[in-house]
Amino acid sequence: MSFVTRLRFQRALKSFSTLPKTQLRSYTCTSFRQSQDQSPAPKDAAPLSSRWFSDLQARIGQLRSSDNPPECVKQAEELYQHTTENWIELLAGREGFITDKSWRAKKQLLMWRFERLGQHGHVNNVMYNKYAETARVRFVRHHGEDAATAEQQKQWNALPTPQGLGLILKSIKTEFKLPLTFPDHITVLYKLSERPRYDSTSLLTEAWILSDQHRRLAARCIDDTAVYDYTTSKKSVLKPFMVEKFQETFDKQVESEARCDEDARGVIATVERLEREFR
Repeated sequence: MSFVTRLRFQRALKSFSTLPKTQLRSYTCTSFRQSQDQSPAPKDAAPLSSRWFSDLQARIGQLRSSDNPPECVKQAEELYQHTTENWIELLAGREGFITDKSWRAKKQLLMWRFERLGQHGHVNNVMYNKYAETARVRFVRHHGEDAATAEQQKQWNALPTPQGLGLILKSIKTEFKLPLTFPDHITVLYKLSERPRYDSTSLLTEAWILSDQHRRLAARCIDDTAVYDYTTSKKSVLKPFMVEKFQETFDKQVESEARCDEDARGVIATVERLEREFR
């Protein structure tokens, strides 16, 4: 059950004091039915601003103020819990990233990286690309975890290495959004920017480096990676089973984007309703 549907259900049962309060559950961006007082977002809905999530949290904070009626505060607290527990899904999932924990690069603690901090106390910019590189290797090898054969899994594991068929980074563009400072954890997500074809000689991909402390995007890395055959020293194409697996992943990204965007707009609509009713 989605947050919006769940919230509406709670309001309907408000008079039954003997029933236990429904608790929010943590989940990875599932689809939901729109509540009756909320119409589905049209396909041509206006895009959200780059700071939409930060703005949303600020608005929820205002609704949580004790100056508001208890019912408003109660619903705002539930909104706050939902957005806090599912911030990665709401922020990155709606941009096409698969946010399931198995797809994430391991969270990295910045505590032990004192020697990598610059004179201003934040992580040196070159480290962001290293984080993205780690995520790229994890992303590629993840596709081999359920490979049809042991040989295919071996080829997936070898793809990020200079052995046989491999990948070479052609270019990377990094957009710095937020300085990473101690103490913090980061979560790195990776996605395909376009659906691979059988004749593709490169992969366009994108990485997001997220600050857990600030619940914000710290950096965005856009990669162009060439497919290279180290045995012939020439450009090449991916094996058919690799193309098909990457295509499945791209299709999952599209589905995730639609579900998470719907969820995000549902939360925004609930905030707007509370603002109309109680402020």
